[in-house]
Amino acid sequence: MTEEKRIILNGESHIVVISDEPEALLAAKAAGRAVVAVDASLGTAAMAGSEDALSMAGSKDIPGLPGEALRGVSYAVPDFADATEELAELVLRRHLGLPWQIGETERLILRELAAEDAEHIPEEEYGAEEKIFRSRELLERYIKNQYGFYEYGIWAVVEKHTGCLAGLAGVSNPNLPPEAEAFLAAAGEDGPDACPWLELGYHIFRPFRRMGYGREAVREAADYAQEVLDVGLCALIHRDNKASRCLAEGLGMVPIAEIDTGLSAGHLLYVKNRK
Repeated sequence: MTEEKRIILNGESHIVVISDEPEALLAAKAAGRAVVAVDASLGTAAMAGSEDALSMAGSKDIPGLPGEALRGVSYAVPDFADATEELAELVLRRHLGLPWQIGETERLILRELAAEDAEHIPEEEYGAEEKIFRSRELLERYIKNQYGFYEYGIWAVVEKHTGCLAGLAGVSNPNLPPEAEAFLAAAGEDGPDACPWLELGYHIFRPFRRMGYGREAVREAADYAQEVLDVGLCALIHRDNKASRCLAEGLGMVPIAEIDTGLSAGHLLYVKNRK
C-alpha cells in the first residue's frame, strides 16, 4: 500500500510518499521525493527525540523490507495512521534541509539552526562554545548529524518582530564530570525504562539581554524536551550565577549536589525528572 501526503511549505506544494512497498519507496527516492517507510514489525519502538511511533531507519534494514529499499530512508513507522501531517512535514523539512520549528512564545521563535545562522552570531559572542555554530561548514555538519539522528540539539532563538538571531537554547547529551554523572545516575529511574537525561542550556547574545528572553527561550526548550522527547533535564550551574539558578528553579529544577569540575569548584548540579 502506498499513500501520498501533500505538504505546503513556503507557498510550494510537495509530496511525501508513505509506503510499505519496497518498489514504491525506491521509485519515490529515485524521483527525489521525501519518503516514510511503514513496517508493522516495528511495534511502538521509537528513538529519543521522535514521536511515539517514529523509528529512525538510517541505512539499516527494517524487518520485512529489503535493505536496499531502505538505503537513505531515515524514517519509518509501524502503521499508516502514525504517518501524521506533522510527521510528514518534519520528514519533508529534513529532506529539503529546512529547519523545524520547536515552539514559540509571545516574543520569540525557537527553531532548529540553519546554515546561514553561522553568519549572524555577533563577533563579541565568539567563544569556544560557539565555535561549531559560527562556522558554516561545521554548522552544516552539526545540522545533518545532530538533528538528523537525535531529533534534538541546540536551537536558534529568534526575535519575532525583527527576525534577528537573539541567542541559542536547547538540549544536548550531558557532558559532565564523572562525579556529576554518578549523581545523575543515582537521581534517575532504574530498569529498562530508566529516564534518559539531557543537559539544558542557553546563551542570549548581549544586545538582547535584560529583556527576559532567556527565561522565555529556556522554558520553551524545557517544555519541548519533557513533553515531546520525554526526558529528564539537568544543568551544571555555578552557585554564584544567581540569574541562571533562579531560571532553573523557576522551571522546577532542584540542586542535588555540589560539583568540582576540575577547573573550578562551586558548581551545583540541577535536575528535573521527566514528567
